[in-house]
Amino acid sequence: MKNTILFLSLIFIPLSAWATCVVEFQTSGSDLSLRESNSNLMVDLHQDGRFFPLDEVYKELKMPVLYQVQNYVHADKDTGYDDRYIKYYHYARILEFLNEKSEQFEKNGYQTQTIGKSLSGRDLMAVFPKKLDPTKKLIVMFGRHHGDEGTANWIIEGFVNEFFNRVETLKNYQLVLYPMVNPDGAENQVRYNNNRRDLNRVWANDSRQSKDEVQFIHTHLSDLVLSKGLKPVITLDMHGSFDEDFIYRVGRSTFGQAYYETQQTFIDELGTLDPWQAANFILSEGEPGMARIRLAKLHGWHTLTHETPRDIPLRNSRNRTMQSLIDQGVAALDTIETLY
Repeated sequence: MKNTILFLSLIFIPLSAWATCVVEFQTSGSDLSLRESNSNLMVDLHQDGRFFPLDEVYKELKMPVLYQVQNYVHADKDTGYDDRYIKYYHYARILEFLNEKSEQFEKNGYQTQTIGKSLSGRDLMAVFPKKLDPTKKLIVMFGRHHGDEGTANWIIEGFVNEFFNRVETLKNYQLVLYPMVNPDGAENQVRYNNNRRDLNRVWANDSRQSKDEVQFIHTHLSDLVLSKGLKPVITLDMHGSFDEDFIYRVGRSTFGQAYYETQQTFIDELGTLDPWQAANFILSEGEPGMARIRLAKLHGWHTLTHETPRDIPLRNSRNRTMQSLIDQGVAALDTIETLY
């Protein structure tokens, strides 16, 4: 098992040291002014979750101020993406998938509902039971906070297909799913939404204070689940990394030893069922506005971020395919059923 520890520092971190995920750190305006030509550095200029390219805004920096910075490697968006990588997952596909499943959802007492609109007017969708059953174990799942992490949605499809094909699963569990939090980013094939916001940095304590698309998601989740005092057995936030599979989790002291052990047990079990994830994890305390951090801190939810490479070449040495991503969704469900 490969274990990695991610430290988020208040000083500048050499960018070459990181390969697996977005590098996020704080540094001063004076430090950033020395790197004004670096187009991969994105700066939260106004401290509101909106990230701007450093080479566009360096003249607006205030020298003594500490800024949140992301080293964002832009996705390969050239024509012919699907000729080089596993097929990109567009907004149109999630609409198609949900339509394909509508009859099965209805048969099992579920509904698909538009709970809001993206900044560009695309539907924000939720899948959930018409009536939550307090005797059933609850699973909550998010997908695509970051628009360019398309492989996450193929995994979600595998999870959802298997969930609704298992009679015993439907008897014992219920699912609340937000399959595409950032449809505008998905269409533009960028991390951020159309306000340049990182939507996994703008979850607030009060859903009314969450930003943009997340406000709709958070409000729906609050009304549906939090207001009823329900607690999921697990909440999975599905993401895409730069180059490897892993789980983001917190350290031993963050929410206590029992919480730590619950997370580690899930990671170890998933590792036995998913040869790609293979029990690989990164310890990270994250940022306060992340879904997994906010929901864990406020409500004690067991939350994990699931990462899989966002751009997988069609010709790859490990023979990864779209089916392998779908199988990862099945492995996640198998793990939940084994443990909870």
